[in-house]
Amino acid sequence: MNSYSSDPALSIDAARPGDALAPLIKRPTQVEVVLFCAAIRNYHRYHYDRVYTRGQGIDDIIVPGFLLGNWCIEAASRGFGEPVHIHRLKFRNMAMAYVGGSFAIEGRVDAVDDGNGRRIVSCRIEVSDDAGRLVTSGRVDVTKAPDARSGPIGSEGRQPSSRQ
Repeated sequence: MNSYSSDPALSIDAARPGDALAPLIKRPTQVEVVLFCAAIRNYHRYHYDRVYTRGQGIDDIIVPGFLLGNWCIEAASRGFGEPVHIHRLKFRNMAMAYVGGSFAIEGRVDAVDDGNGRRIVSCRIEVSDDAGRLVTSGRVDVTKAPDARSGPIGSEGRQPSSRQ
């Protein structure tokens, strides 16, 4: 079962370096991994075939690296009590993660940039396995999500096209 807690949630406006994000716990199943791999068209056998992976000397089915990166985004998004826009994602996988394991995703606000008319909050995120081994290290930069009434980012002042 996956879990998260968002109380007390941070605010983009009030975030300060050192503020902790609410932790997430992930326990990926083989089904979740297969569905994620299908969505991103990653069909390598070590993401679904336990017999194959063990035959290759790998302990079990491998959680795809992009799913670990997605968890970094999820931790940063859920850590704030308001909708956020993912400005930038950078992550590095340090070790293999296997299905059936338990993973703690923890993060902290690393920096805040108030330049260019909008606040960007940079969060340092770490994914660790149940043995405490660092599996993924990342950085997610978030900003306030644009007001839904104003339309998509960058659409200010645009007129609808009149295609015929």
